[in-house]
Amino acid sequence: MTTVRRPLTVVTVNTWDSGGGAERIARELHQSYQAAGEDAWLAVGTALGTDPRTVRLPNRERRSAWTRAWMAAADALPQRGAGFHLARTLRDMVADPVRWAARRSGREDFDFPGTAALLGLHGRTPDLLHLHNLHGGYFDLREVPRLTERVPTILSLHDAWMLSGHCSHSLGCGRWETGCGSCPALWIYPAVPRDATAFNWERKRDIYARSRLHVAVPCEWLADRVRRSMLMPAVRELRVIPFGVDLDVFRAADRPSVRAGLGLDPSRRVMLVAANALRERTWKDSEAFRGALERLRGEAAAAQWIALGEEGPDLQVGAVRLRRVAMESDDRQLSRWYQAADAYVHPARADTYPLMVIEALACGTPVIGTAVGGVPEQIASASFIRGAHERAGLDEATGAVVPAGDPLALVAAIEGTLALNSGVRAALSANAARTAREKFDRRRHAREYLDWIHALVAERSGSPREQPR
Repeated sequence: MTTVRRPLTVVTVNTWDSGGGAERIARELHQSYQAAGEDAWLAVGTALGTDPRTVRLPNRERRSAWTRAWMAAADALPQRGAGFHLARTLRDMVADPVRWAARRSGREDFDFPGTAALLGLHGRTPDLLHLHNLHGGYFDLREVPRLTERVPTILSLHDAWMLSGHCSHSLGCGRWETGCGSCPALWIYPAVPRDATAFNWERKRDIYARSRLHVAVPCEWLADRVRRSMLMPAVRELRVIPFGVDLDVFRAADRPSVRAGLGLDPSRRVMLVAANALRERTWKDSEAFRGALERLRGEAAAAQWIALGEEGPDLQVGAVRLRRVAMESDDRQLSRWYQAADAYVHPARADTYPLMVIEALACGTPVIGTAVGGVPEQIASASFIRGAHERAGLDEATGAVVPAGDPLALVAAIEGTLALNSGVRAALSANAARTAREKFDRRRHAREYLDWIHALVAERSGSPREQPR
């Protein structure tokens, strides 16, 4: 007699259901579990969409009547304009003065009572929890020991917040290894108003000492940080699973035709960059990028520069004119900007494993990126492009990796890439698309997680491992 396997209840947890890279990865994995026949749910702090299998953690509902009343009163106020922030601060002070005082002291806010309801949101205890970003003001990290004791739990890290006293990237500071304190950059997201980073670090360490986590990271750079951090005592298994994208959407196309369809001049070079690359106090290396643009001359300066991510008037930096274009919500439209470009430039001072790099490579677009986080693991840096870390030959190169904070190296890599002859450019494009097929397929990404989920559930139940249907 054939035994029919019961669908596994898998609850994916993240800050939002849509937004940036972490939201996309969490949502697409949740959808892949559902497509595989599992009883999949997405639990979030804030639900922006209408998916019936997305539920919001009931944090507000579990607060005191006093707090709920003041929060409701604040909701009735105008959400912008003069006095809004002052009114919101007064609301927080009155609604929950103890919590407000703790936040003002710099202590990370873990007071989110809806987390305790996580295992009962769907009528039955989940077979597995898949945690993603736990920062963003919605999750009580103190619940992790209890949750991981009751249910096998995978934690997918998208940044380094779990390893530090407040920041999601340390920007060269090494205090996260020894206990934080004397924080040099309280403004880094998630920002804190005062330096309680040593307290935050110790509290996290104590939580992890009582937890059992199966940790996934997208790159070896972050895996190495986990091994050196206070999270490591909680780690029962550490896997490197690179992110993936939809290769049926992000794929190479005829550049001149795509350019014409986008209203670009098919005869002129096109360079693509994220719109926030010139914005200060972001993860982008705005200072080095601006310095590079100011030094560009000739063909590199005359290229059609597209800043993708926000609408607005063109920006003039030196001899370069950047056209700002809104971020496309439709991936097929988004892919056209990559397909049109001769290269995508990713100047960063901190990053983990950026999806925009993967999307560009999948479209056969070489990438010029800075050597931070997992970016050097994504790009095979050409030995024949000036300014790049010399590593890859013509048979495998997919772009150029340059030192962070070095505008001269960035200029050399941009000008060197544009100076390549058509045969070399075609080889870089083919290498990029092939690398994406081999490493960055979303189906492979989901399959690795599904196999892992089934193995963990079988191990916990003591039954033989069953493959997903």
